[in-house]
Amino acid sequence: MQAVLGPLSHSFLGILTLFGRYPVRMILLTWLMLAVCITARDAVTGKNRRDFTDYSLAAARITYNGGDPYQREEGRGTYKYFPLNATLLWPFIHLPVPLSQGIWTATNIVLLGLCLWAHRAVWTRQMRVPWWVWAVAIAVALRFFVKNLRLGQWNTSVYCLSFLGLTLIYRGRAWLGGLLVALAAGLKYLPSFFLIFLALRRRWLACAAMVLGYVFWVLFLPTVVHGPQRHWELLEKYWARAAKSYRGMVGPEYTSSHSLRSTLMRMTSEVKPRLPDPDVYDVTIVQLPKETARRLSEVIAWVILASTVTVTGIASRRSQQFEVGSSCAGHDRLAEATRGLRELLLVGLWYVTFLMISPETRTAHFLTLFTPAFALGVALAYWRGADVWRWLMIALLGAAVVMLLAVSEILEEAQYHLVASGLGFYAWSQVALWGATVIALLSHSAALAPDTDSEKQNSRATP
Repeated sequence: MQAVLGPLSHSFLGILTLFGRYPVRMILLTWLMLAVCITARDAVTGKNRRDFTDYSLAAARITYNGGDPYQREEGRGTYKYFPLNATLLWPFIHLPVPLSQGIWTATNIVLLGLCLWAHRAVWTRQMRVPWWVWAVAIAVALRFFVKNLRLGQWNTSVYCLSFLGLTLIYRGRAWLGGLLVALAAGLKYLPSFFLIFLALRRRWLACAAMVLGYVFWVLFLPTVVHGPQRHWELLEKYWARAAKSYRGMVGPEYTSSHSLRSTLMRMTSEVKPRLPDPDVYDVTIVQLPKETARRLSEVIAWVILASTVTVTGIASRRSQQFEVGSSCAGHDRLAEATRGLRELLLVGLWYVTFLMISPETRTAHFLTLFTPAFALGVALAYWRGADVWRWLMIALLGAAVVMLLAVSEILEEAQYHLVASGLGFYAWSQVALWGATVIALLSHSAALAPDTDSEKQNSRATP
């Protein structure tokens, strides 16, 4: 138990240091109050947070008792995560279900609050963020926040750990930040692509920390807890299960993903989505052979990833040139504000890219869209570039918001969300956010040069 709690407590205390010493007490008190209230509510109402209790926690209990969580006969679902996930939940297995749900949900709520506040307190702290930026970002992501917290899924933890890890790296704490991003990558594989992002940004110390952290979280820690032989057996079963699951996800028979990759495959062939009535709500634009459609979607996914890498490289070079020029001119705060906004746009671009290329993008995964929506809002608030690009960014961001609201289930009985889903609104919202972010990043450096408070004061004082 100590082997699990020790590294986790050190990592979470490192997160709290982002916000200074005084708020730590308030954060811990808030967490305690949330845990008590949620535990009491779940105990009184008998609420079951299905994905946490019946899936992840059940797999942890099976693992603890020496069973195989990757067998359907022993678990209620098809478990698909590393043994690390089950290992980290060992402190919960002997607790009453309402208490374990309360602690888990409260932890994720606090992590989410810290993650959202870090957008303002760290990345854009030199700027005034208008209220409508928060409104737009929350309109994009609120439904997905609620869904993840209600079901107790891992997505909230993975998003918050990866973003807070990148925030620590941005603030110069490469080792701790790299460990947190590695933990997120160990829980779910897509954050491992941030290693490419960090390499492109020449954050070599963070890259090393991420690699070593991945080895620690995925290999060393579970080996200490389970023993070498038992952990190796679990890894073998995990790889067999993961390979089978991946073949099913990328196979040309069906798709349950809302990524651009999967949407293009089903809209260009007879591949059916897992909708309540796919014959009614599925939309097919052109009929290609299933295998051709699958290969075409894979090529597009690789093109998107390569484009994101290219844009990251170009934006990195331009931002370095701008920072040097601003520093020589004595505009240090202006350079810091611009650097923070550009870094945040890049992080948002990568989050959108993950959704576009993954063969398993479910609705709960869309909570990461808060970051690109927030970054685009701030960029538009301080835009100094050509009006044509500004209006194009507004149109793309507005289209993304409309499409994501259209697939919501506010009026579920109307079933309009099924029509919007069949039309691929989930995927096209990804394209819109990706395109708007690319425009912001590839614009001239001066277009993303926000006025800091000191700059405004100086301009007023100058005759």
